[in-house]
Amino acid sequence: MAILSFWSGDKKESGQTLSIVAIATHMCVEHNYKTLLVDATLADDTMMRCFWKPDANKELKKQLNKGKLDIATGTEGLMSAIASNKTSPEIISNYTKVVFKNRLDILVGLKTTSLTEHEQTLKLYIDMLKAANKFYDLVIVDLSKTDERQSTLDILKISDVVMYTMSQNLKQINEFIENKEKMQELKRMIPLLGSANAFCKYNPKNVSKYIGQKDLAYIVYNNGFLEAACEGGVANFFLNTRISKNARDKNSQFLKSVADSSQKIIHKFEEIKYGKVLDS
Repeated sequence: MAILSFWSGDKKESGQTLSIVAIATHMCVEHNYKTLLVDATLADDTMMRCFWKPDANKELKKQLNKGKLDIATGTEGLMSAIASNKTSPEIISNYTKVVFKNRLDILVGLKTTSLTEHEQTLKLYIDMLKAANKFYDLVIVDLSKTDERQSTLDILKISDVVMYTMSQNLKQINEFIENKEKMQELKRMIPLLGSANAFCKYNPKNVSKYIGQKDLAYIVYNNGFLEAACEGGVANFFLNTRISKNARDKNSQFLKSVADSSQKIIHKFEEIKYGKVLDS
């Protein structure tokens, strides 16, 4: 149905991967989207650790680092199949790890720590993402935070919507303004504040005014979610936590911010689908 990429021109921490995980899990649990999460970052296992404890990954790591099983089952195996024109939208799921059956699949990051090798392999992701888009309702891509890599720019070009992630930092906020002026497809880019603190000077309301966009999305900082992300417990966190009517409930504030951000994404998809663009 759609490709959604998360990206930032600034290499510094912006809460990007955790924001992706929160929004993707919410979309599956609350909206029943059949979703593929794609880790296109270099040497970062944050996404994996959000859903599985390190010990639970031991067997997978053995598979991904030894013998023929590596070639057959890892992300590298999928890339080999794509390079040989031996793949189809339906079989992409054979190379993923399942969080929720028929709801949320994860395509783990490449094993290499070489930027050159990583860049070369990512060239194959374009075909993979286009194929996955025919099988999944939503394909979400976690991109490396830089505007210097051609593979990143190529994936941005085929994305239906781009979430530009930033922290509550004036330098990063100003860089968003600079980057949005460079982007030809501004109307399909949504700014997002990760791990937002409502009591910070650069709170969502003030940042929205500063950048001149009403569609600013944000994810509220939450200790419970952060702990779950460190312990492989994100799936259970969302299944066991619900929005409370108590305005002081920190979990409720977090979940509401995730729900509101997800709704902004859905709204942007609708704008694109029906050829409408609302004032930002």
